[in-house]
Amino acid sequence: MQQIQITVQENDQIAATFFPANAGKKLSRSVIVGPAAAVSQTYYTGFCQYLAEAGYDVMSFDFRGVGKSKTKHIREYRDIGFLAYAEHDYPAAVNAMLEKFPDQKLFIVGHSVGGWMPALTKISSKIDGLITVAALSGYWRLMARPARYLHFMAWYLIAPLTIKLYGYWPGWAGMKADTSAALGLDFAHWAKKPGFIFDEPRINATEHANRFLGHLHLFQIADDSWGTPAAVKAVHDRYPNAKTRAIEVVEPKEHGIPFIGHFNFFRRAHRDTLWALALKRLNEFG
Repeated sequence: MQQIQITVQENDQIAATFFPANAGKKLSRSVIVGPAAAVSQTYYTGFCQYLAEAGYDVMSFDFRGVGKSKTKHIREYRDIGFLAYAEHDYPAAVNAMLEKFPDQKLFIVGHSVGGWMPALTKISSKIDGLITVAALSGYWRLMARPARYLHFMAWYLIAPLTIKLYGYWPGWAGMKADTSAALGLDFAHWAKKPGFIFDEPRINATEHANRFLGHLHLFQIADDSWGTPAAVKAVHDRYPNAKTRAIEVVEPKEHGIPFIGHFNFFRRAHRDTLWALALKRLNEFG
């Protein structure tokens, strides 16, 4: 593994980790593993190593204000939220990977926001393939009951109130880790809109998504109360020019797993089941 710092807007940096491909199996293909909101890249280390062993050059990273990219109090990231991630953090990670491996195809395996974000940013046309895990439109009405009502309370009351009181979004009130005011307010704003981020006037998500020409494969986790079939389909339908598009339902019991939910796909216990499935789909991208 190689730890690096990638420069983003106004000389800020994000922390990233390279996992070089197994020399004996090298495929000359690159993968970025995109994290979920407020989840550190360390959670994905085992999965990154698994892909590297299979021949991929892999990179993981932390968004600003998260994990190794959090170098000051969360209040000081007040203006760094999902919009800043889409405009600066994710493009910086993609460009760094392309600079390191300019002649290799670039694929992304993205978890939640790490999946729905990259193909609707300005670097969408640079991505050859995208696999998403539990990536969804966060519009609250698309979530399963009763989770949708909890999210309604979070976005209409809890997030705005706690952010006003604390100057950030405390983990106990939402994401399990303290997150910036902008992140909480961005999500609270978009989750009220049927088009989610596509209704955000500060970013031309539709134009960027239309420029995505790579492969698109979405894993819809059957027991994910957030990423319901409707919420995942809302992401799928936004990429009309993708080379291929597919939604694959992942049933826990079919893989001998009692529960997956929104967060458990990348646990090391699933190396021979869920990870193997993701690798199979990556290999099929060609």
